[in-house]
Amino acid sequence: MTRRNQLFEMIRLLVLAALAVVFLYPFVLMIGISLDVNANFGLSFPPRIVPEEIGWKNFSLIFKSLPIGTYYINSIIIVAGSVVCHIVGATLAGYALSKGEFRGKKIWLLIILTAMMVPDQVIVFTRFLVFNQLNLINSFVGVILPTLAYPFGVFLVKQFMDSLPNELGEAAKMDGANHFTIFMKIYLPLTSPIIATLSIITVMHKWNELLWPLLILSKSSMFTVSIGVANFTLGPNGTYIGSSLALATLTIIPMVVLFLFLQRYVIESVASSGLKL
Repeated sequence: MTRRNQLFEMIRLLVLAALAVVFLYPFVLMIGISLDVNANFGLSFPPRIVPEEIGWKNFSLIFKSLPIGTYYINSIIIVAGSVVCHIVGATLAGYALSKGEFRGKKIWLLIILTAMMVPDQVIVFTRFLVFNQLNLINSFVGVILPTLAYPFGVFLVKQFMDSLPNELGEAAKMDGANHFTIFMKIYLPLTSPIIATLSIITVMHKWNELLWPLLILSKSSMFTVSIGVANFTLGPNGTYIGSSLALATLTIIPMVVLFLFLQRYVIESVASSGLKL
């Protein structure tokens, strides 16, 4: 490596390190304030990453004020069901649009691309009316079911399957395999990176989703973590900064752990499909 390349590599590492510090500082500060036993009574300025007195007082207030365990269980049920629905719907539709041959294929793809441009807030109330007619209000199924037809997941799988050779399916057809067999035994096993990507995107979306669960769920025993955070911060305890950030810390930890385990698959699928997330 030449001196010029070494200098360029050093500058690149310094820039990346500086960006890492900028992005990580708010999270480290959040954890530091949540462990500050005096944070609920006032913060020092500038806020300290390492507080003078460290304790779990802010977290204990969370567990006394909210049934956080119930919220976690409800969110896990919704997230798990949503991941299954999203993977089933996106992989089947993505395979059909990529490897299938049927009339109106380009029109359906155009409809999906158009649906990606429509914000979820635009259709949430009409969706509520439909789900109300189906008697799915105050049910986990009502929160989970919309993920069956997320257009972004369909398009992501379609782009990934376009990179897989058509010859695999054609050879299976010559042996008498139908489309479902080709999908299940040939193409689906090759899509593990994109399935991991869909999983982490769905988990992050459904774990943090507030509007739809808040609209469709009215029983406190069915509330999710995001609703619990909203109720706490907007309620009388919302003035307690330390406890609010302690609750935020409890909320974000599962997402951080999940991403650390699945980041390799996300990078691989994005590189294969050529998309920017």
